[in-house]
This record gives sequence, structure tokens and C-alpha cells, in this order.
Amino acid sequence: RRAGIATAPRFALQPILRLLSRDCASVIDVGTGLMHSLERSRVKVRIGLDAHRPYLTHRRVADAVPLNAPASALTELFVPGAVDLVTAIDVLEHFDAGDADGFLADAEQVAARRVALFTPRGHFPQEGHDAYDLGGEELQRHRSTWEPEDLTERGYAVVVLRGYHGPWNSSFVEAFGADAKPGDALVAWKDVTNPLRR
Repeated sequence: RRAGIATAPRFALQPILRLLSRDCASVIDVGTGLMHSLERSRVKVRIGLDAHRPYLTHRRVADAVPLNAPASALTELFVPGAVDLVTAIDVLEHFDAGDADGFLADAEQVAARRVALFTPRGHFPQEGHDAYDLGGEELQRHRSTWEPEDLTERGYAVVVLRGYHGPWNSSFVEAFGADAKPGDALVAWKDVTNPLRR
């Protein structure tokens, strides 16, 4: 651990996300896709927000609330402190760097307790790829790269998940080839002090 940055093996993602949600009764998962990240969530109230309606139509969590809207509408849809937790799993890299700052500010406003993120570390090109074959290629294009320091500078604690992306990921193989060395990923979180916390 150094300067708010720790390392962990690749399989630590789910345990970390469980720890980050254990004191939360509600969550908005932004860019939820098919709601894979809500499948294992133990949070009682689960909302999945995505700009691509076909993903929500084919969602994997029937009892989560699907909301078809872009991430940029977050503060138009939700008042400050609306939910305990805002998550963005495999989402940050889809924003331009400037838009990412706006999104993080909005997420921190809507969250009453915490914002949690997951993103590839460093350069990971992705264009013309839709893991779900539902026509969302443009939304899945990678537009920014992230290193641990990019998030710690914004007040986030970071865990580097070593070797998270590798030949088991079709997008990784497309970008780097099947024989490439696995790449790291980042899980990060920030506790917020929202004056309207319930």
C-alpha cells in the first residue's frame, strides 16, 4: 500500500465490491449493461441505469429497476443523496477525460455514502466491440485511460487488481492478441459527505 494505492489478485473484485456496499441500502449502477454487476449485489434497492435500451431489455436481474438514460442525466434524474451507493463498473474508460470529471462530480452528488468504480488500468483500446451483440458498439468504445494516480488525485482510494484482463476477455484478445501479458484493472472508491444523507 502506498499513497492510497494497494494491490490485490484479480479475483478480489467481488469481495471488495461486497465490502463497499455492506452499509448501503440502495445503489444506482451507472452504465449497467445487462446488470451483471447487480447480480451478486446484496443491496436491497438496486437501480440499473444505461443509455442503450436493448441492454436493459435483456437484463439479467429481474427485480432491479431498469432506467434508460445516459449517465449525463444522473443529476437530472436523482436529487442529492438519493441513494447510498453509486457504482460505475467498466464505465469510466468510456468517457472522455473531461466528461469523466463531470460524471464523477455528479455521482458524488447523488451518492449519500460512497461512489465505487472499476476500470482497466492504462491503455486498453476498444472500438467496434459489443460483448453482448446488441448494437452498443459506439457506447462501448474506450475514450480514456486511467492510472491509479489519476483517481487518488481525485480523492479515491485505489486497489490495483493484478492481471485482471487477459486472454479470457475477448476484447483484450482483440486489442492485444491471445499471447499478450495480462493487464491490470483498478477498483476505486470515495466516501462522500453528503449534507442530505438520510
